[in-house]
Amino acid sequence: MHRVVKFGLYGLVLAGLAVGTLAWATAGKTVDLRVDGQDQRVHTSASDVRGVLASAHVQVGEHDIVAPDLSASVSNGAEIVVQRGHLLHLQVDGQSRDVWVNANSVAEALSQLGYSNQELVSVSRSQRLDSGATSLSIDSPKRVTFAVDGKRVSVVTAGPTVYQAIQDAGIYLGPLDRLSATGKVANGQVITIHRVRIAHSVAVQSVPFRTIQQPDATSYVGNKTVVQAGRDGSQKVTYQLVFVDGKLSGKVVVAKVAQSAPVNQVTKVGSKPQPPAPVAATGSSSTASTGSSAATAVVPAGDAQQIAASMVAARGWGTDQFSCLVSLWNKESGWRTNAANPSGAYGIPQALPGSKMASAGADWQTNPATQISWGLSYIAGVYGTPCAAWSHSQATNWY
Repeated sequence: MHRVVKFGLYGLVLAGLAVGTLAWATAGKTVDLRVDGQDQRVHTSASDVRGVLASAHVQVGEHDIVAPDLSASVSNGAEIVVQRGHLLHLQVDGQSRDVWVNANSVAEALSQLGYSNQELVSVSRSQRLDSGATSLSIDSPKRVTFAVDGKRVSVVTAGPTVYQAIQDAGIYLGPLDRLSATGKVANGQVITIHRVRIAHSVAVQSVPFRTIQQPDATSYVGNKTVVQAGRDGSQKVTYQLVFVDGKLSGKVVVAKVAQSAPVNQVTKVGSKPQPPAPVAATGSSSTASTGSSAATAVVPAGDAQQIAASMVAARGWGTDQFSCLVSLWNKESGWRTNAANPSGAYGIPQALPGSKMASAGADWQTNPATQISWGLSYIAGVYGTPCAAWSHSQATNWY
């Protein structure tokens, strides 16, 4: 390109020169000299262009253009044009190169190099080129497509960066919006813009209570009695919600404020060793007075809970069911055979009325075994297991 520019300009200068006379004078000539568009008149006796430039103290470099040629003869009224060579440090679409031009301004230099007015230039096009090197950044137009808000927007931009292209496309970019690419743009590039929105929500959550177990030396091992019922607390929780393109993509807890404190549940746990389980047996006895014998049932011995433990095991229920039974009848009667309620409920299982237990034995008012036997039959028939009965009692305060 340098050679084409140089010789093209050279031809134009020659064509514009005034035609001199055929007779060359050797002294007293007046020559019009134009250097980089600046005119001056030189009085000289030089016979050629080189001599005229020397008399005018104009030095010519290897990248300068002189018309006519340095060895050409000059006559009075001749015109000489000197177009200085200017070094440009170019950066074109990110690629660096150096080039020499013979132009007076940035606009002339770009025209010589074949660039149109659509390119984005880092300096003013009207800036004159001086004797030093000029750094120049050129970005050619690029077509960029943005996928945003459910549609595609295309723009031709000379801006070097994605953000400049967004401005050229007239797209609003929120402070939280996300881009699939940043930095410099490339021709034909497709960039996705994700719209990001922040919102908040508040919810009330329960705070579970803790269960505290306390040893109870007055109760047998395996027995558990709730002496203070637990109650869940509550707290207000604030969430930060992150929406991307209208869809929830993140949820973060930003604050918790207690509203009511939980109440711990306190349970007494028996630590008293269990006595041997009662054994039911049959046998014969004789009386000295009659000499006759009769089969007599041995009544289960021990306290009421031990009688119950034997009967629970006989039904095939495990220790967990026995623990539930202990808690249930601790609450109902404290395991007292004579526990009476104004409602008419009576005995260890608090049968209502107490006379229902007569179906288990005539001694239902005083015999713990009779009361327990009836109570277990009632539980099995209505709830299935002691634990189911205990759950019902906790929920409704009766069973």
